[in-house]
Amino acid sequence: MRLCLICCALLLSGCFGSDRPQVVALPPPVPADLLRPAPGYAGPMPVTEGQLSHALVAEARGRRQANAQIAAISEILKPE
Repeated sequence: MRLCLICCALLLSGCFGSDRPQVVALPPPVPADLLRPAPGYAGPMPVTEGQLSHALVAEARGRRQANAQIAAISEILKPE
């Protein structure tokens, strides 16, 4: 009788081995403020040296912010 129960348990465990559901890991949520575009210079075409200087500083700040956002997103999504 015990042998029959052991055999039945082995047969049933073999049936369930291939139909196990696949576990899918979702990526971690990325904060919405990191997905906003980084501001750059959006004013009129600079004419004087002062306006050009302000435009270049605004573009550099925007590029620095965009690179920081990309680094933060890659840190969040980096596989462990």
